[in-house]
Amino acid sequence: MELNAIILQAQAGNLVAYARLVEMTQQMVHAVCFRVLRHSPDALDAAQEAYLRAFKRLGELREPTAFAGWLRRIAITTSHDLRRQRRRTFVSLDEWPEVPMLDELESRWSESQRLSLAAALIKLSPEDRRLCDRFYHGNWSTQRLADDAGIAEPALRKRLECIRNKLRKEIEMNEQQNSPPAPDSLPARIVEMLAKPTLVDLPENPVGVITDLLRQQFPNHIGAPLEEIFDLNEILDLNEACRLLGCDPLYIPMHSLHSVDANRILRFDMTVPLLLHVRGKGAGGGSPLRLITVGKVYRNDGPSSTRLQVFHQLELLIMDDITNLNPWAFIGSVLGTLDAVLPRVPQRLDPTDYPICSHAWDVSLERDGVMMNVAGGGVYRPEIVRILGGDPARHTACGLGLGLERLATLKYHIDDIRKVESARV
Repeated sequence: MELNAIILQAQAGNLVAYARLVEMTQQMVHAVCFRVLRHSPDALDAAQEAYLRAFKRLGELREPTAFAGWLRRIAITTSHDLRRQRRRTFVSLDEWPEVPMLDELESRWSESQRLSLAAALIKLSPEDRRLCDRFYHGNWSTQRLADDAGIAEPALRKRLECIRNKLRKEIEMNEQQNSPPAPDSLPARIVEMLAKPTLVDLPENPVGVITDLLRQQFPNHIGAPLEEIFDLNEILDLNEACRLLGCDPLYIPMHSLHSVDANRILRFDMTVPLLLHVRGKGAGGGSPLRLITVGKVYRNDGPSSTRLQVFHQLELLIMDDITNLNPWAFIGSVLGTLDAVLPRVPQRLDPTDYPICSHAWDVSLERDGVMMNVAGGGVYRPEIVRILGGDPARHTACGLGLGLERLATLKYHIDDIRKVESARV
């Protein structure tokens, strides 16, 4: 019987016809699975799972002549899934998708699909984004997600399905309208960067682990608990920021910024968004502040083994009475925290200049005989103290920004910072 006819019968629900398809293609599917897994029993498991997935989605195959290639892609995806489930070591860079998959059958996306999905992702709520990051990038099970959210697993599965439906709807609308996949007129490259996973929300990722370690250690060295600030603006109006802060906060060259349009940029650190957030809320009467926030930041520098365009930063902001907050004690607490997280790693403190600081320092740690800058901090100028609600005659304010990917490479001996996103501890 002709192959196309068998496929049509299988699509109509004929199990005998589908069994015939399995018989005709099983050597090819097993070979594909074995090339990925390099282990015959695992390849057999992957092949069986691939045929189950294919049967469930057979009705979506519009062109019978495309069956072989379609089945091969399913086999590849299934094999990669199985390898991720059974592997505990680091995965390589080219095995992890840049953006989450919508379902289990797509292992590669076209450029337009990838941009459409990125645009849809950044329209999700922060809670839904976090769920997607953990499910697709963190490989969390639905049971673990449900336990973390404090709901039943069926409810969590329903929530994931609702999120997938939202993403599909957004992608379909973009395709039907044939319009650029950029919400609010954002350039496609900006959309892609904003859609990158937030690694601090993935507990098994080195960035997530190092963030949790720092959260635990900082209160011990600073001597007080820290209030965490979430979901600060990722897009800044630089002119507005200069006006509200009373100075130009920019300390990197303009070509290192990602421009959204003529007036807006992607945030280049967590300092400015946090200061603007506190200014907007007000810290009336010079009340003590002990704030911590983490998030993605963006630099338009060429990626290398020590540098990324999208990375994660932890930011501290401390303000208190001059008698309670000594800048040297603050920087000492920073060095003490780093020593607790990375014991016996040589440290170096260098004076530097930041426009919003009266005194500032860069912190470097040694790696293979070379000092690597991992943090920058300082004492805020009097005008910043006023913005924070303090009186410069009575109060001191200090800030610190830590590069989490660089700390993660040091902690877990990762030789290339570009491997951090796809690594697991």
